[in-house]
Amino acid sequence: MQLQFLPQKDLRTIKAASHGGVNLKKRRKVARPLIPGCVTHVVFKSSKAKGKLSFYTHKQTVNKLLKEKSKKFFIEILDWVNMGNHLHLKVRFKDKKRFGQFLKSFAAMLARSITQAKKGNPFGRFWDGLVYTRVLLSKIEELGLKGYFEGNHRQRELGYQQREEYLKRFNQFIYRLKQTKARAGPLSIA
Repeated sequence: MQLQFLPQKDLRTIKAASHGGVNLKKRRKVARPLIPGCVTHVVFKSSKAKGKLSFYTHKQTVNKLLKEKSKKFFIEILDWVNMGNHLHLKVRFKDKKRFGQFLKSFAAMLARSITQAKKGNPFGRFWDGLVYTRVLLSKIEELGLKGYFEGNHRQRELGYQQREEYLKRFNQFIYRLKQTKARAGPLSIA
């Protein structure tokens, strides 16, 4: 498989590949960098999602809402991982406006469903910060995200130590892949 990168004109349209998350708190707001058709990593995080409020406890609700909202707003969910207090999504979309509506709608409906908040029964702030998004600019970054998702699956099933051992080996592989790419130019994986 030939690794492909975005054309330079597309790369010039974004100043940073990522946006949101808890690190963006109290910083100047900038437009969320999005490129329709590109794979994007999305993270919804809540430190209040523990015990009865955990996403894992409400996995059927999460699955149902994710299917409904992605279908309504024409978002392609390529892969996703439920880690209990945060959700990782690998998505592709065609329209920035619909993608923004998906992020808002999914976050609001999920928080409302889990907390049972409604008029007369408020819950307060549920999410830690803005939804984190990162445009994946190369196939190597997509491969890196795939390994990260696998590490999270292993943590869920086998424990944190297994995740760390897997990610150490996987990150060494990615590092060697990047070094090979830097030395040899275009890279082919057989």
